[in-house]
Amino acid sequence: MARQTKASSQSPISELRPALRLQEQQRVPDGRFSLISPSPIICCIAGLTPDNNIVTSSIDNQCNVDTKTRKAILTSVILLLLSFQVLVLVILALFPYAPDPGLSSLNNNIYTFLAPLSTIFLLGLLYAWLIKLGTREARHHSRRFEKLVQFLSEPFRTLIPSVKTRSLSESARSFKILSHPRLLLAISLAVSLFLAIVPYRSDLNPTGSLIGIDSPLYVNWITQMLARPFPQALQYSFVEGLDGSRPLLLLILYAIAALGISPTQIIEYLPAVLAPLLSLSTFIFVRFGQGSPGLAGLTALFTPFSFYLTVGLWGGYYANMLALIFVFLFMTLLLTFSRSPSAPKYGLMFVLSVAIFLTHPWTWILTITACLVFAVSLWRETKHSVHLKSVTGIIIAGIALDLLKSTLFATRTVAADVATKLPTSGQAASFWNNLVDGLLYTHSGLLGNWIILALGLLAVFALRVKDRFERLVILWIGVASIPFLVLDSYSQTRILYDLPIPVLMSSVLLFFLPAISARNTRWPEIIIILVLVLCANYALQGILLL
Repeated sequence: MARQTKASSQSPISELRPALRLQEQQRVPDGRFSLISPSPIICCIAGLTPDNNIVTSSIDNQCNVDTKTRKAILTSVILLLLSFQVLVLVILALFPYAPDPGLSSLNNNIYTFLAPLSTIFLLGLLYAWLIKLGTREARHHSRRFEKLVQFLSEPFRTLIPSVKTRSLSESARSFKILSHPRLLLAISLAVSLFLAIVPYRSDLNPTGSLIGIDSPLYVNWITQMLARPFPQALQYSFVEGLDGSRPLLLLILYAIAALGISPTQIIEYLPAVLAPLLSLSTFIFVRFGQGSPGLAGLTALFTPFSFYLTVGLWGGYYANMLALIFVFLFMTLLLTFSRSPSAPKYGLMFVLSVAIFLTHPWTWILTITACLVFAVSLWRETKHSVHLKSVTGIIIAGIALDLLKSTLFATRTVAADVATKLPTSGQAASFWNNLVDGLLYTHSGLLGNWIILALGLLAVFALRVKDRFERLVILWIGVASIPFLVLDSYSQTRILYDLPIPVLMSSVLLFFLPAISARNTRWPEIIIILVLVLCANYALQGILLL
């Protein structure tokens, strides 16, 4: 008989003994660990109860209590911060009549202390497209880099897919505060008007001095034009007024002054006209370019709190403000034309392009370059050349207009003017110094708003190329980022001024709030109100310091 092995000699009963012992161990807790009870939070995460059974309703209730507690704490913190900011806003709005226990100074000190962060946020905002492109290529060619990205994105594994698939229109409809876009637009127009007239209040500016670096120049140009016959006044607007680069605005102001209104009074009330029109133009851009009324209303509400009004008043950049109004209308027509081309739309685009060129040539160059890249993307997407041909025709017309103006009035062409702004090797090497100087010192540091730039940074990372509206915004920023690298600090600030900042500010809230706030706060709308109040404090405090 063959010898039995040790394994084959075991009886069936002996094979069951380990299993029986395991069951006994599960029934009888080990005394060494009887004093240690698992945390309810860990049990919720692991799917176990403290006695190692599957999740029961009692632990579900404990998890719900923890979630409610977290929501209550975060909501309380947000409400506390909102209360502080509202108090600051009331103090600033009633300045100098409301007593200030030092809250506005504290708020300003916090803002100033965190202002250096704006340099990093601006770089991220401008070059997010480059970071995303580089990351995609690196993940494609490096398995190790792919694992690193997966590890770093692990804490956001639920947030990232949610943002990528988020519809801005659906997000806007989920917030009751955005259900009345016309009311939001009306509030935006009223706030724009209020902020524009604050610097000229008699109690704050008893002498009626003009606000803005370029304001006295405009008064002088209008006065010079009034002293000449119309043909010579027309020639003056194309030749003398800042080298003939703002003829359209000068002719409009000249026509108003010819009615008997003093040039000083015209310039004083000019911001009160341009500021509401800027809010209206951003509303139209989002409403008809993207399609969401709620997002359009929120964008209009952010417009007077962005750089457009504060920096525009500081510098007296009235031509730039008017050009931006034309730009948003032009971009609206470009998006609607991309969906359904027609001759009337193209005609209006052509007229607005000429208006931008005759108002602020630098803004025209930035705008038309972004539109050209957008048209190329449409051609690659649809294989139809109508969009590319249309934008090319507008560019050729602009170049012809520039040459005609230069020939008739013996002025420098836009191309020659751009050549004078080309950087030297020293400017390119001092990029960081230019960046810091432009944000924190030029325009009295009004551009160093870390809140606005942080919102913009998050927005550009969330924007998607597949959506044409979002693609246009990405290209708008991407085109501007290229010359930003090599220009001096002042020119860098003018590029930043031309970016669609209000669109970024409103978009980021609708991208992230539905994914974050529903799990962490009871009323997501209070975060929108908090951000609006924070930006309102920045705008009002900046204007009071003009």
